[in-house]
Amino acid sequence: MHQVYATIANWLSALPAYWVNQIGGTFLKPGSTLSVAALACSLAVAIAMITQGRSRKRSIRPRVLVRALFPRRLVRAASARADIGYFLFSVLFSGFFISWAIISTNVIAVATTRGLAAALGTLAPTALPPWLCAGVATLLLFLAYEIAYWVDHYVSHKIAWLWEFHKVHHSAESLSLLTNFRVHPVDTIVFYNLVALALGVTQGALAFAFGRPTSAFTVDGTNILVMLTSVALAHIQHSHIWVDFGSRWGRVFLGPAHHQIHHSAAPAHFDKNFGNALAIWDRAFGTFFMPPKARQGLTLGLPDLPYAAHGWRAATIEPFRGAACALIASGARIVGAAKQPKPHAEISRAAIR
Repeated sequence: MHQVYATIANWLSALPAYWVNQIGGTFLKPGSTLSVAALACSLAVAIAMITQGRSRKRSIRPRVLVRALFPRRLVRAASARADIGYFLFSVLFSGFFISWAIISTNVIAVATTRGLAAALGTLAPTALPPWLCAGVATLLLFLAYEIAYWVDHYVSHKIAWLWEFHKVHHSAESLSLLTNFRVHPVDTIVFYNLVALALGVTQGALAFAFGRPTSAFTVDGTNILVMLTSVALAHIQHSHIWVDFGSRWGRVFLGPAHHQIHHSAAPAHFDKNFGNALAIWDRAFGTFFMPPKARQGLTLGLPDLPYAAHGWRAATIEPFRGAACALIASGARIVGAAKQPKPHAEISRAAIR
């Protein structure tokens, strides 16, 4: 018991230093997609989206623009207040408690390179210029991240017990930048492990193919394409702004309208638009839904939840209870299928003869 108390005391004593590092790294580190600079760029993109198509002679007053960006009905909603709580938990506690459960991208990369070398032999270092190798690595690692995001999102909807944790995110009845943090820790663990697996395998395969480790172009450690799409697309997807990018580019990139469709409570919109920035995976696997040009009056969230969507139970007890019920039901179906008598094979008279 004394050892348990000592461990807890060590954790608590480490929290203040962790908070300082986490807050500084989140808002001040150049490579953070939530840095002050990145958020300022996202705000500029949001303003451009709101003002697009307006006559240059008709300027928007600052007060009107603020109301358009941050409507009172959304800012004061219970869903928005819950998002703030999830955001604070994510920044202050999430990494501290779940980092132990995330596999290392570098470990997977090294294992992949060694496995390929053992199976196919070691390749001589490529003669391609470093900038070209870095460009290829940047693109392929970005695509690896995008497919990992799609796969994680797909299984979170399709596997019953994972859906119980992903429900936390879909219970949001209004969307904002902070809705990105409305995620259950189990959902976060699954996501980061799938991303680490995809990036590690890709990174290891690149090191094998080029005959040497190759780094991507980054902004302080963050893939430059991931940074650009986060600032220009991902941050604004969770918003009330209706932008579909038109019939051409709307089939390449996923904008706010695409993601509002994804969060819609209408059955026609279920399990659509799983991607992060690119629409190519949804189009390839039949889950793409092109939003109409005109804004739709969508109902967001999960109206049929038997408990309060924004309460503490929704974030703690209910996901685990629902996941346990889903696993038990799945196990019962497997056992039931195994116990069913198999039909006897009929032997024809011709076969006997």
